[in-house]
Amino acid sequence: MSPEIDTTNSREQPREPGRTADLVEEFWDLQLIEALYRKGLQTSPNDFRDAFHQLFERRGRLLLTGSARHALRIVLAWVAAGSRKRRVLLSSFNCRVVKQAVRAAGLAIDTFDFATPFGQFEWEGVGRSLTDEHLAIVVPHFFGIPTDFAALVPAARRNGVMIIEDCAHTLGASIAGAPAGLLGDAAVFSFNYDKPISLAGGGALLLNRSAIDIDRKVVETPPPSQLELRQFAQMAATLLYGRTRRGRPPLLARIGAKLHVPPYAQPKLPTGIGSLRAAVGIWQLERYEEIRQRRGRNAQILNESLRHLAWHVAATVAPAPLKLRVAVSPADAAFAVQECKQQRITIANSNWPKVIEPDGIGNVWVNAQRAATFGLDVPVHQNLSRTDLDNIASAFVHAKAPDWERLA
Repeated sequence: MSPEIDTTNSREQPREPGRTADLVEEFWDLQLIEALYRKGLQTSPNDFRDAFHQLFERRGRLLLTGSARHALRIVLAWVAAGSRKRRVLLSSFNCRVVKQAVRAAGLAIDTFDFATPFGQFEWEGVGRSLTDEHLAIVVPHFFGIPTDFAALVPAARRNGVMIIEDCAHTLGASIAGAPAGLLGDAAVFSFNYDKPISLAGGGALLLNRSAIDIDRKVVETPPPSQLELRQFAQMAATLLYGRTRRGRPPLLARIGAKLHVPPYAQPKLPTGIGSLRAAVGIWQLERYEEIRQRRGRNAQILNESLRHLAWHVAATVAPAPLKLRVAVSPADAAFAVQECKQQRITIANSNWPKVIEPDGIGNVWVNAQRAATFGLDVPVHQNLSRTDLDNIASAFVHAKAPDWERLA
């Protein structure tokens, strides 16, 4: 258990005058972090590991890393060391750091497409694209909405392809009743800015096969708590700056260089899980179910008006919404962005305006391109008021999906 600290900051508070609602907002503040630090840190990374394992039914083996990117590079490098295979299959709609992790492991990239521009995969078809050159496939769970990839598993097993779940956006969601992250051979998690729980850096690698024998002592580099405190303070200051000014550069562009793990190596200043991150992580995990439910209620409210625009949710999954992804016509997108900006609410095409390109000759994946070009991220986080939600819904009240035929 984490130290007893006043949790007022975790309850819904009116937005401060002049403060912009971001796409995702953490549920700690710097006052809490400093209070945990001052009380004396008796918490260890193993305590956080134990608390995190509770979400996964005490299954798998958890390694604490500098980032999800680092976790992905580690597991790919390990499996590549014993194989002649050198290609990894990725969703073309994806974060560039996933591509960087594959390249850092010395591997080449192939890509696959959505079945629709609204995030639906046809996993049997993806399975048919696997070849004897593929070492692994990375299955993404975007925006807190897991994808049910059970139809992919038989093909992956036949071809000896490792399945790695990318759970950077997704914590506490489930697929057919099982926690997302347990169906694949391994899963990676992120604790950076705009993730389900935020620790100003850090990540995790969940290993679901006992044969994946990665040495924890080599992987884990817990930083000193003084450095962790400085990183939390830096993150808090940068986020405050971004949420109280207009006309600023994109938030992730400003904080990325300071907070993200460099793409090809461990950071010189480690962002692993030390005593302070462990204490903050446990504090958040103890309150995460309440936060998850609040985000879910907000998503449900917005889905009443945005459902025809929103990301696909399979009947077999239970999401843990991080934000909503919608696809709208360019004119309707511009109108919604401006209307929400007037109410100091951020909506934006932040994940991700450019698709991942394969190495060598590859297809142009139309649906991934459409999702990237015409998608908007909409906040559903726990700090939004009902007025905020009503303003967001109002901004999209007449919005229509893009006319794909005309835009082709």
